Formats: sequence, structure tokens, C-alpha cells
Amino acid sequence: MRFIKLPQFQNVGPNQRVSLPLNLGVTYEKLYVKLGTNITPALITNIVLKINNKEFMRWDSALDMIALNGYKGNQTAAGYLTFDFTERLAREEVGMKLGTIAATQEAGVQSLTLEFNVGNYVVTPTSTIDGWADVEAPSGNKIIQRIQSMQKVIGAAAQEQVIIPFGQNGYQVKRLIIKHANLESVKVRRDGVDIYEEIPIALANQRQIDFNRVPQAGYHVVDFMPDSLQSNALNTAFIALSTREAVPVQNLDIRVKTTAADTLTIYTESYSLNSQL
Repeated sequence: MRFIKLPQFQNVGPNQRVSLPLNLGVTYEKLYVKLGTNITPALITNIVLKINNKEFMRWDSALDMIALNGYKGNQTAAGYLTFDFTERLAREEVGMKLGTIAATQEAGVQSLTLEFNVGNYVVTPTSTIDGWADVEAPSGNKIIQRIQSMQKVIGAAAQEQVIIPFGQNGYQVKRLIIKHANLESVKVRRDGVDIYEEIPIALANQRQIDFNRVPQAGYHVVDFMPDSLQSNALNTAFIALSTREAVPVQNLDIRVKTTAADTLTIYTESYSLNSQL
């Protein structure tokens, strides 16, 4: 592994859209962003990573991304942002690095960019944004870690359905990260079989702690692989009937129950092919 300095961030300033074109020819495992004086994570919103100008990762705010990092046990220090494409607690190297981003011609990547909005702040000479990355040798791996965002508005205490990608163009879903105020439980059924059976939030949190995860206030993680075993990711594309036969998923029913009105921000963390963007 090499630890390298990233190119210069472009258009850094109050109320600006900052961009960073990432160099090609390496495989990115993590990005580390250092925020300068008066630039706090709370000012960073609308974060988008793109491959070939197509979005593959979106966070509405840096604070939401920090919540997932905290859940996984990554650093959450003020003034720093970490984009982690690995599954660092995986039992083997292949699993750990499955979703890293191969920015190479062999993987079909011609451009890789990071963009985000910065809010208003008082500019000083040290109000800069700098970045570094953990990188490995170039690879032809087209599997990437993908983050998609959606919102669900619930007007009162109720159980409502939410939609995430599934079907023949579906994904291997690692986790659902739900920002909430009044969430009571979540239920997941795939083709009539309960996968995650309406578990109260308090119980789900205790289970996650047992797997050495760190539940975050104001967020709930539906973790299909708390043990970091890649085989436990929720397959929303095909179900294996035998070692030789698989059929497409027909129905994926995800229900959220709230104790009062709520606006849920739901992030889907999954494995996907970059050709699916």
C-alpha cells in the first residue's frame, strides 16, 4: 500500500462547489480529506463521487458519512473526512478490498472525480482543503462500493414501504443507513422470506455492539453483514436455488415503522459493477 498526496482541490471558498479530479492508474482504498481553519464537516453537503461523469456515491451531508464511519469504527475526528471503500474488518484480503475503486483503463474508468458543496465561513490563510489516499497497484476489478440516497416522508406513526434497487440489475446490499427521529423497527422480506424480521431499534443496536459495531445517535443501520463476511450481503439480483441454478429476485419488501411523523434519509451501501452506473 502507498500513501499519496491528492491533486489540488478546485474552487475552494465560501458557498462554492468544490471539485477534485483524481489521478488514474491506481486502485483507491481510502481518501482522507483535511479541512482547514473555519471549514467544518457541518459545512460540507451534497457529496458526490463520479466515475466517467456518472454518480456512484452520494451523501447529503458529511455528517451522515461520518455517522457510518463511526458505526464501522473508523476515525471521526473534527476537521477530517474519510472515504473508506474497504471492508476493513473482513476476514480475508479479497473481502476487505472487494469494493475498492480501480481507476484504470482495464476497469473501464476514464475519469474519477469528487465534488461537494461548502457553506459560508470566514476565510483565513489556512482555510484550505487538502487530501491524501491509500492506494494499491492498478487493477481491472469493476466491482465498486456504491452509496445511493433517498428520502421517505412519513406523516404520522405508521408502517410504510421504502424502495431500494433490486432485480436482475440489483446489487449485493451491505447495509441500509437510516437517518431518523422516530424510527421504531425495520422489516425486510425477499420473495416472501423474512430476511430481517421487524427488529426493535434497541435490540438491533445491542446485536451490533456484540459484533463490535458502534451505533450512532439519530441513525439506525440495518446491517446484513455485521460480521463483515461478504457472503452475508443481501443479494437483490438473484437467489441461488442450487449450486447450478439461480433465479432473479421478484419482490423486495422493506417496511419501516415509526412512532410519530418522521423524515427518513436512507442510504444504500452496496456492491455494484461500475458498468451499472
